[in-house]
Amino acid sequence: MADEAETVRVALFVRTTLEVLRDAPDPLHVQEVLSRVLKRTGPPTRYEMESYKDGSTRWEVHLRWFSGDAATIGWITKRGGWAITEAGLTALETYPDGDDPLHDPLITELKARYREIDQKRKAAHKNLSEVQRFIAQAIDQVTPGWWTADADIAELTGSTANEVRFFLAAGRTRLPTSYRVLTVEGAIPSEGMLHSSFRNVSLQQRMENEGVDFDEEGFADSNQRLTADSLKELLERSQREGMVTAPIQRAWMVREPRTGNRPLVWGWLEAGLVTLDVPPEVGYGSVSSPEELRQLVRNSYSHKSYAFQERRFVEYDRFLNQMTTGDLIVTTSRGSVFLGTLDDPSAKRLPGTVRTSLSRSVDWLNGTRPLDLRTLSGPLPALLTSQEHVVDLTTALDDLRELCRSYRETPAAAPRPARETPQFRHVDDNLADRLLLDDVDWLRRLESLLMRRKQIILYGPPGTGKTFLAQEFARHLTEDQAVKLVQFHPSYAYEDFIEGFRPKKGEDGTISFELSAGPFRTLAEEAQDDPSTPYILVIDEINRANLAKVFGELYFLLEYRDRRIHMQYTPNEGFSLPENLFIIGTMNTSDRTISLPDAAMRRRFAFVELHPSEQPTRGLLRRWLKNNDLDSEIPALVEELNRRIEDDLPEGRDHAIGPSYFMHDHIYEEAGGLEQVWSTDVLPLLREMHAASGTDVETRYGLNALREAIGSGD
Repeated sequence: MADEAETVRVALFVRTTLEVLRDAPDPLHVQEVLSRVLKRTGPPTRYEMESYKDGSTRWEVHLRWFSGDAATIGWITKRGGWAITEAGLTALETYPDGDDPLHDPLITELKARYREIDQKRKAAHKNLSEVQRFIAQAIDQVTPGWWTADADIAELTGSTANEVRFFLAAGRTRLPTSYRVLTVEGAIPSEGMLHSSFRNVSLQQRMENEGVDFDEEGFADSNQRLTADSLKELLERSQREGMVTAPIQRAWMVREPRTGNRPLVWGWLEAGLVTLDVPPEVGYGSVSSPEELRQLVRNSYSHKSYAFQERRFVEYDRFLNQMTTGDLIVTTSRGSVFLGTLDDPSAKRLPGTVRTSLSRSVDWLNGTRPLDLRTLSGPLPALLTSQEHVVDLTTALDDLRELCRSYRETPAAAPRPARETPQFRHVDDNLADRLLLDDVDWLRRLESLLMRRKQIILYGPPGTGKTFLAQEFARHLTEDQAVKLVQFHPSYAYEDFIEGFRPKKGEDGTISFELSAGPFRTLAEEAQDDPSTPYILVIDEINRANLAKVFGELYFLLEYRDRRIHMQYTPNEGFSLPENLFIIGTMNTSDRTISLPDAAMRRRFAFVELHPSEQPTRGLLRRWLKNNDLDSEIPALVEELNRRIEDDLPEGRDHAIGPSYFMHDHIYEEAGGLEQVWSTDVLPLLREMHAASGTDVETRYGLNALREAIGSGD
């Protein structure tokens, strides 16, 4: 243990500093602060008075360090002298002086708050390390008399205003003119968001001396702001003149073509390109501005929803205008990931295709060794499941660069034939193992049933894993981005599920109503554009909504997919369900407060039961325990419980308790874990079931009664 004599009493000095500032009517110069602190604390110890090479004493240096931390978290301010803030006063009141000066709660709180901010700074520095030079170049364009906003820098770099601000405040990234980066409103950032070198000066005065005008409330003149567009133009001019380097590298995912008669990813690998379908107006004409492109998209897709038009505009703009030479390109196919580098400056029309297509030339890196999407870490798996055609992946640029280093000089794969019809990724033993099912044939039958019937419902008592199985099963059968989950509830309506009018606030503040597509129509349109990929909609708790009200005309289409009907909100256009759209619903059979499907719905869905006493759920809990090296009486207790429920209730089979209630580590790690889940989850359900019977639930279904029945001790 270190000698207390060789310890700087940081807590004492910091607390006393706050008290000195609290009692001072006006801000104090730093030397006055140090003098008043010593008057209250008494002379420093010999160790605290030791001097560094620059002549400063150890106690002064430590006090300055921690006062800087206090300024960062907002307890004090150092502009125009040191002064305490409202947050600092609150801290003094909240954390009174303790008995142990070495473990003062005030300094503990200060360190915790500073550590949280410091971690954010480090994270921001990691995210922006590749663009530091670009940020410095952008700020260099902001000459005296002008200012820019952190949001403008963020727009140029593909980050966020907070990331930029934390980056600029980090000690190792001091940029001399970064004080000209204000908030988007034109305010000087808080001290915690400034580099420490700018905390003891009046930045407003400095900028006023440079010619920037501020109003009485301290906001800079918006007419003197250099926006992202202005900065971009200045950077491009400087680049042409050789004064700055090229813009930062970005990364993009381009999804494979959406029609069966088009080349798939394997064709891209062979030809060294990526393609994107566009309307003829975009493919043949020259688009001079985003506004013109947006109008072309609206004209071309006037029959589509506004949301669909907006998605296409964003994708076309990225493919035509934002992707540039040297950017990283990623694409996926059936769970495989391919990497490449864009090596052309502009898009070209792809000749010899039925539909109008644009292409960009790509140098593919890993055609023969595709990555498995499920093995990737960090933000990539979530980003790569996006349903957009062109996705900005720049936030994962560092991870992608690291992957690219592993695949340099890898030849492209031989082309594979395209699939003309949707095909599932077949069930295998790995999926069965992941789901802890010992009957892979049951899963294969479920796969075959879904492919044939298109719509199935997994039903059974609570805790039988219906929702988990539906999601994992769907994600195995197809691409992650082709799976969508919605949950029904009593207020769910046709307008929520398919399409309806939604309020929209106009630029003038007025409210109008706009036709918006719901999750079902959105997924159906995606599936229609991509007929070779299965799209699966998972509807959790499907019977909690009024199904006839929610499905409307879909009752007909679910049975007759080769027909077209006119929807109530779009009567002038026909709508049909694509063959590659599948539905998996889940239904709880124990809750009698919700409706059961009517005969029409039962005819359109295939029903598959999940019950604790039947495969594949039977034995699931024991397999989970074995997989986790646990030995427990719980499986026997649950079996006895369900036997009693089935004997006692007229429809007891539907009220059985499933194994997932007991598949949680804390039940087996914490003392009384089983007793807790029994009293808070199991018994309340049973009391509801026996509300009118007068049964003593504790006596009949309590753990002691069940243990006695199976011959188990406590």
